[in-house]
Amino acid sequence: MKDTPASHQIHALHGLIEDWFNARLPVSELDTLMAHFAVDFSMVGITGQRLDRDAVRALFLGGHGARPGLAIVIDAECATALDDALVMARYREGHARGNGAMCWRESLALLRREDGCWRWVALQETPCA
Repeated sequence: MKDTPASHQIHALHGLIEDWFNARLPVSELDTLMAHFAVDFSMVGITGQRLDRDAVRALFLGGHGARPGLAIVIDAECATALDDALVMARYREGHARGNGAMCWRESLALLRREDGCWRWVALQETPCA
């Protein structure tokens, strides 16, 4: 799936998230981060809790700089175009902190083209053993 719009969006967003939790992205850039999410975005994270866009915004705001040393790795990407403006993407996401131990999750995302940009509509994360 490399070099597709979905792949670019997955990597771009996770780069911003990594920078956010490492405080390399200033708090003033929260709107830049949130612009990647559609207004009707929702996700189910690894805890099984459903979050809407406002809850994700609050999570980011409260977590700025809270995970120094966080590194995010994306692999095992595949995507299916559902139509010209809708893509379903599956990928594996690894989070490593200072000691380098990686915690993995499988993710399934729905991305929609809006105003020429790909925005996240839905995300389901499942922790991997």
